[in-house]
Amino acid sequence: MPRARHGKLTDTYVESLTPKEGRRERIVRDGVLPGFLIRVGPRKRTFELRIEKPPKTTRPLGHWPELRASDARRMAEEIWAKHRRGEPLDGGSKKGEDSISSTWPRFRARLLDDQRSERTIGGYSDVFNRLSDEVKNRPLRELANDPTIMEREVERIRELLQNKKRGGRAMATAAARFVSTIFNFACERDRTLSSLGNPCSAVSTVDPKRKDLPILAEADMPIWWKDVQRLSNEVHREAHLFCLLSALRRNSLVDLQWKDLDLKRRCFRIAKPKGGEDRAFDLILSKPMIRCLWRARRASRKLHRTSADIWVFASAIGHIRGDSLTRDGVLANHALRRGYATAATNAGVDEITVGKLLNHGGKSVTSHYIKTSHLGRMLAGAQQDISQHIVTALGSPRGLG
Repeated sequence: MPRARHGKLTDTYVESLTPKEGRRERIVRDGVLPGFLIRVGPRKRTFELRIEKPPKTTRPLGHWPELRASDARRMAEEIWAKHRRGEPLDGGSKKGEDSISSTWPRFRARLLDDQRSERTIGGYSDVFNRLSDEVKNRPLRELANDPTIMEREVERIRELLQNKKRGGRAMATAAARFVSTIFNFACERDRTLSSLGNPCSAVSTVDPKRKDLPILAEADMPIWWKDVQRLSNEVHREAHLFCLLSALRRNSLVDLQWKDLDLKRRCFRIAKPKGGEDRAFDLILSKPMIRCLWRARRASRKLHRTSADIWVFASAIGHIRGDSLTRDGVLANHALRRGYATAATNAGVDEITVGKLLNHGGKSVTSHYIKTSHLGRMLAGAQQDISQHIVTALGSPRGLG
C-alpha cells in the first residue's frame, strides 16, 4: 500500500490523488501516523484510521475536503491516545451495555435452537464479520439514538465493495437488515430499547432489485445442450441436465443421496432445502429425470467408485461442489431453475402448480406427495409434461425423452 509523499497526508497531496485505473479505489497511508490513511474513490475521498493492535478498530473519520487533513490527523491522534491509555474508544462497548458483539452469540444460539439451516447461520456470520469493530462494539442504545451511525456504516460498505459486481449494495442492505434483526432480538430482553427506534431507520433494508439475473431461455437450450455435451466430466453433464429438469437449488442438487430415492413412489426426498427441515419436500420424478439419474450413477461409479454409492453426483471429495458447476463455462444452477420455470409456463402448466413443484411459498403440499392421490397424479403429470417440453426444446436428443 503506497505512502504519502514527504511522510504526511496534506490537503495539497490529497487533492492530487485520483482513483486507480478502471475507477478502482486507491488507498494511501500516512507515512508518520500508523493506520492513518485516505481512501480515494471515483466519488469521494475518505480519511480513515485502522488500528491493528488489540483491540483492533477501523474508524472512518470523514470526507475530504469537508474534513481537512490536519483535522483528520488530530482526530486520529486522539483515538490513538485513548487506545494507548487503555480507555474505551469512542464507540467501544460499555460495561453493562448490550452491543452487536455481545448480542450476536445469543442470537446465534437461538437460531440453532430453532433449527435454522447452516447456510442461514453462515450468512448471518458473514454479515457480522463485514461490520466494522466500531459498529459491532457500540452500545445498541447509541445506535438507536443516532441512526446516522448505521447510515455511515452502510456507506462505508458500499464504498469498500463498489468495484464488485453489484457495487456493494447487496452487502450494505444485508448489513442493515442484520443490525435491525439483532436490535429487535435485543428488545426482547430489554424492553426499554423498543422506545428508542430502529438503528437502521435512516437506511434502506429492502433488497435491491437485480436486472442481471441469468436465465436459460428456450431458444438457447439447443446450443446450451451442445456445450454441456462437450464437457469432459460426465458427472457434471448429468448434474447440469438434472438441475434443468428438476429446478433444484444448488445445495439441494449436490447433496442428493441415493438413500433418499424412492423409486416405488417415483420421488426424491429433499430433506434440507432452503429454509431448513421444515420445508422438506418430495421431488417428483419424470421419466427423463430417472434416466438422467441412472446415467449419473453409471458415470459416478466409473469416475469415483468409493463415493458413487452414497452421492448421486459423486466427486473425488465426496460429492461435486455447486460452485464447480459455474466454472464449466455454461449456464448453471439458478439460471437453469429460472429456465425450468419459463419452460413450465410454456408447457401450459399453471403458475400455482409450478410454485408447488418449485417448493415456493409456505409448507408445500408436495411434502405430503402420495402418488395415488388426485393431487399426486396431477403433479406427476405436470412434471412429466415439463420434462418432455424441455427435452423437445433441447432438440429431442436420443435417450433423454
